[in-house]
Amino acid sequence: MAYNPWRQGCYQGGNRKRRYFEGWYFKHVSADFSQSWSFIPGISRGETKGEGYSFVQAIEGRAGRTWWFEYPLSAFEASSRSLDIRVGANRFSAAGIRLDLDAGGTRFRGELAYGGFSLPPQRIGSPGVMGPFSFLPFMECRHGLISLEHRIEGSFEHDGRSVDMDRGRGYIEKDWGSSMPSSWIWTQSNNFPVLGDSFMLSIADIPWLGRRFTGFLCAARLGGRFIREATYTGARIEGFRLDDHEIGLSIVRGSSRIEFLATRSQGGSLRAPVKGLLSRRIAESGDAKIALRWTRGDRLLFEGEAPLAGLELVGDPASLLRRQESPPGRNAGQ
Repeated sequence: MAYNPWRQGCYQGGNRKRRYFEGWYFKHVSADFSQSWSFIPGISRGETKGEGYSFVQAIEGRAGRTWWFEYPLSAFEASSRSLDIRVGANRFSAAGIRLDLDAGGTRFRGELAYGGFSLPPQRIGSPGVMGPFSFLPFMECRHGLISLEHRIEGSFEHDGRSVDMDRGRGYIEKDWGSSMPSSWIWTQSNNFPVLGDSFMLSIADIPWLGRRFTGFLCAARLGGRFIREATYTGARIEGFRLDDHEIGLSIVRGSSRIEFLATRSQGGSLRAPVKGLLSRRIAESGDAKIALRWTRGDRLLFEGEAPLAGLELVGDPASLLRRQESPPGRNAGQ
């Protein structure tokens, strides 16, 4: 099937045989915040027909360790109608995941069950977190948000050690296209003190029809309120600052202001796609800490901190906020 913007969690690559990747990011944090584990199943196709592989990447957030499990293309199956991905004996779906990974002396075995997905409501003409940008043709990379927050039950075994995820918290997103952006900033955590609070922010260099612009997406549920701010809503980034230890900025639209501060930590090495194949190395911190303060005028709507946040700063992050060129369709979908 062709690309379906209204079912972004489903497999979108049915018609793509060359220069294509699609990967889903399943994050799990234990109830006591002592464990953070993510698994990324996906498929990667190269320049020529038949070139490529399927894969699962595993990330231990606390230690900053990563593992790569590679499979042939034939080991990959995914539904174009629902969230359901299989890579070898491993399965990832809306109901949960089943792990059966074994390579290089590392083993993962077990099952986790999910429940209660949380997402900002869809709007007419604005499916998913990309909003009206979901309909733009010739995009190098697309981003989908599947669950800001959901329950986890179960456990899995890692090299003979049991990892308990009962009453834990989960998060799912995905990317697909030909290549990831040249530069981006990404962060996410749903480990705030109040169950249900969650925050995701992505800022990236977007090439489109011979021009480039900086686009950003922010989706959150804070204090019981859903938030969706982005380039297409007319929101803007202010007060950006970046050093070796922290990154800070504010997301502003009208009288609403979300102040964001992330403390950086150690990172693990992940593979990212270039022209379909995962040939680029990037670093993701799985043990960062973020602090948020959301106000509307003089009214404080939310204030809180979250540990075990994912944080990626790739390429030249500072250049993203220097670029002033306006994107297509600005202010659409408000």
